[in-house]
Amino acid sequence: MDACILIDKPQNMTSFDVCYKLRKLTNEKRIGHTGTLDPNATGLMIVLLGKYTKFLPYCNHDRKEYIATCKLGIRTDTQDIWGKIIEEKEITNLDKQGWETILKKFIGKQKQIPPMVSAIKQNGKRLYQLALKGKEVKREPRDINIYELELLEYSNDSFKIRAVVSAGTYIRTLVEDIAKASNNLGTMNYLRRTKIQNITVEDATIIDDALVHLYDISINDIIDENYQKIEINDELFNDVKNGKRISLTVKSDIVILIHNGIIVAAYEKEKEGLYKCRRGLL
Repeated sequence: MDACILIDKPQNMTSFDVCYKLRKLTNEKRIGHTGTLDPNATGLMIVLLGKYTKFLPYCNHDRKEYIATCKLGIRTDTQDIWGKIIEEKEITNLDKQGWETILKKFIGKQKQIPPMVSAIKQNGKRLYQLALKGKEVKREPRDINIYELELLEYSNDSFKIRAVVSAGTYIRTLVEDIAKASNNLGTMNYLRRTKIQNITVEDATIIDDALVHLYDISINDIIDENYQKIEINDELFNDVKNGKRISLTVKSDIVILIHNGIIVAAYEKEKEGLYKCRRGLL
């Protein structure tokens, strides 16, 4: 079964759980998604089934939108409310202008140290596995980009934001850093992914209704817009079907080939004007 589906992941379910349940519902062994969500987070997941999983590297991964809230006055060992409280502090109150001034400072390219409760591997072990054993190791800062930050609500002990960020950005860390910049402790207590590039959670379905919505969206709709897409003629299509190298007069290193409106392959530049197959859907 070759399909794409948008899932609105519920709380208390891992991204692996989502794929496992879809595997059972569809009887399709090949399933993958374009980005993990924490078990306590909700929201949009793009899931591919069958041969479409070959195109996971070329699907929308970047520019994700989240809604998050922060509880002020405490810090936990997981940077979220579901962890152990390790520090408490009296809250410093800010007005709307104060919060918005702080948020503006976080917009743009920057470095972020990933949390211990992440799936990043270090010396063959995922960080969260080390964290479960009570270990903390030095993590290298990673390049991220905060495209947009909007204050949605604030009160004496919390704030709520909308954040549009690059792939690899940890919202729990961002929330804690924003609280720190306001002279407060803070920990994330709500997270929902609402958008991945141009795809919104409003178009997603719950897992139990997945079979009804398997073909609501096409593989064409979830390929990253940064990749150049080229419509090929029948002659080139025959070469692509056989995995042959083809000549193209384009500048992009990776091109997505389309025949009769349907994506058929991803090709990579081998040398100027000559491209070889990286992924095929035929």
